[in-house]
Amino acid sequence: MAGDWILSVDIGTSGVKAIIFDRAGRMVSSARRSYPMLTPAPDWAEQDPDVVLAAVLDVMGEAYRNRPGGRPVAAVSFSSQWYSIMPIGPDGRPKSRYLTWSDRRAASVADRLRSSSTAAELYRATGCPLDAIYPLSKIAWFREQGTTAARYISIKEYVFHHLFGEYAVDWGLAAATGLLDIRKAMWDDNALAAAGISAAQLSPLVPPRTTWTQWTTDALARTGIPQGTPCVFGGGDGALASVGVGALGKGVAAVNVGTSAAARALVTEPFSDPGRRLWTYLVDEGWWVVGGIVSSGAVVSDWFARILGSAAGSESAAELNALVEAVPAGAEGLLFLPYLSGEQCPVWDPRTTGAFFGLTHGHGRGHFARAVYEGITMSIARIVDALSEAFAPVHEVRVTGGLAGSPAWLRIAADMFGAQVHVPETVEGSARGAAVLAWAALGMADDLTAAAALESPTATVEPDTATHELYRAQIRQAETVLQAIKGTRT
Repeated sequence: MAGDWILSVDIGTSGVKAIIFDRAGRMVSSARRSYPMLTPAPDWAEQDPDVVLAAVLDVMGEAYRNRPGGRPVAAVSFSSQWYSIMPIGPDGRPKSRYLTWSDRRAASVADRLRSSSTAAELYRATGCPLDAIYPLSKIAWFREQGTTAARYISIKEYVFHHLFGEYAVDWGLAAATGLLDIRKAMWDDNALAAAGISAAQLSPLVPPRTTWTQWTTDALARTGIPQGTPCVFGGGDGALASVGVGALGKGVAAVNVGTSAAARALVTEPFSDPGRRLWTYLVDEGWWVVGGIVSSGAVVSDWFARILGSAAGSESAAELNALVEAVPAGAEGLLFLPYLSGEQCPVWDPRTTGAFFGLTHGHGRGHFARAVYEGITMSIARIVDALSEAFAPVHEVRVTGGLAGSPAWLRIAADMFGAQVHVPETVEGSARGAAVLAWAALGMADDLTAAAALESPTATVEPDTATHELYRAQIRQAETVLQAIKGTRT
């Protein structure tokens, strides 16, 4: 059918993709542009909003021009990186580049918020642990630096303002700011007070299925999309990635190992973790996503590949995979703590550092490689454990990201999680999730559960019971070592 194709735009931290999906969830046209992460000083991680905006317009135009047979699309839909924030002046221009999830300048602000009298209520209302990752802390940091702003917005809001001339933010993106009451879908007064701003300095809130049809003249000229084409606002990339790979249902989790790593589960009731380990974000009417994030994703394996002196690209990945496969599970006692950029879920301690532990003369390159892969997976397993304790035991994990292409890592993941690991047929989960949301908004699907019918895993790895028990002991040892290291801090 020609009338049900969706052009999905996924604004990530490494680049933006525009993909046209047919009704079966297959890609029929795509385009991608990369852009840099700017790190001019320690703890800084920011991006240029105008560079990203230009890339978004470029990929939308390219994917639309290259659609097969010139057939029309039913709608455009958006997925966007969580956590970005920047101050905007009265003239609508950014007063700085936007800060990304990995920018840690607000760590001291988050520390103060965690020890404040309102910390428990802030977490209960917003579902967000008090950490520097969240715009709540970053906005307070901007204000402490003397920044004045007419409003604070994400990169997605900046793009939408260019496309439609209006400011708005969907529930899904707003839920990952630390400022939204996830039960009421309203800005939370206590969170606003903690940030030192008013609701008027944030964009109006809209449901994710909200649709625009009146594009700006420049957007039409740059993309070639016809005036009147519906655009569904969409949501945040992590939640939509879970939708896109069909990770819905009790005991099913999605794990992504990109630059960072995350584990998530979609639920139908808002959740407040008594231990404040997990975050909970509103996704859509009747849907929330619960999970956690760690900075110890592919950025750590890439760091190790550079340490080895490996060439960038598929050769280095193949070399690492071979090194890992040559060493038995447990790396013969070598343990790696992957917290090179602090510890997020389940402890949220930005001062945690990484370490190798148990090193002997018998350990070589392969042991280090295996320990790194196991350490990365261990940090994710701690999130999966928290999800299992909070809900039902996780029995199935759908994995995406760069490490999902490593057979050695897939085996480690299945054994570490003690769960069946599926590799989805598409790596573009966020974009396909945005398409599913658009079909629901247009009445072409009942709700997000329609995504389950689209997914056929390309590979499945079953866990080994004995190796799982070995890894459980390794995780307990790692947590003991972590506590000991923290005890030495001054």
